[in-house]
Amino acid sequence: VLRPKAEQYILNKYNDMKQKNEVKNIWNAFEFHSAIWYSSVEILPNLEVQVVIDSEDNCFVTTGSAGYVEFGMQPPIGMKLPIKCWIHTHPFGSAYFSGTDISTVSIWDTNMQNAIVLGGYNHWGSWVQERPKELIIYRNGREERLQKWGDEEE
Repeated sequence: VLRPKAEQYILNKYNDMKQKNEVKNIWNAFEFHSAIWYSSVEILPNLEVQVVIDSEDNCFVTTGSAGYVEFGMQPPIGMKLPIKCWIHTHPFGSAYFSGTDISTVSIWDTNMQNAIVLGGYNHWGSWVQERPKELIIYRNGREERLQKWGDEEE
């Protein structure tokens, strides 16, 4: 009952923002991040949430466990590449890329333009295709640190 509610909450926020047409890249808006985080830690009992925005601005949402999320048995039917943005939460409260996250962006880097990891309200990490081996981590709108990885670490 809670998973569909959380997914619908995010989809409703996305569609509402899209209809209002006030923000160019909804996937990068604080209001949208807040809705995703709220779903992950308030609607759900601290479970990871994944959001993918495809090349046609369609939004796909799924929920996972406390430490992992994938589309699995519910593949994103109709999703068009390239992916504009992949967003997921770390409901335990830390914005960084895990080894799994690094593997994901490394595999998808040619078909994914942006990735964001949410570690709290106004705490996130941002990855862009142009800098495929680094994540800029922000807190309260300011750059907090830079996470880097390289071939010797992979």
